[in-house]
Amino acid sequence: MLRVERDVMNALLGPADPDHAARVEEWVEGSLTDMPELLRAGVAAESLLVATWRRLRPSHDLCDVLDAMERSPIGLLQQYPRLFRSLVLFGDLESAPAHR
Repeated sequence: MLRVERDVMNALLGPADPDHAARVEEWVEGSLTDMPELLRAGVAAESLLVATWRRLRPSHDLCDVLDAMERSPIGLLQQYPRLFRSLVLFGDLESAPAHR
């Protein structure tokens, strides 16, 4: 997982127990690794775009950048935050302790 992808995951997960956050990170990283190479390359390219955006505009909060991408008229940009929101949500649910 790229550093910016880890930052995106942590921003979307919010405050969490470090052990739980590590399990979510492992789940998200595994999901990214399991993607077909071409799809993973596209996600990595968008991640580099996010990293560049953050370097050019360091005052912008990462969640604000993701919100702006989601409102973009460009479909590929809209899909990036949606993908990570879904991965983090699934990882969060899969990593949560079972309640009985």
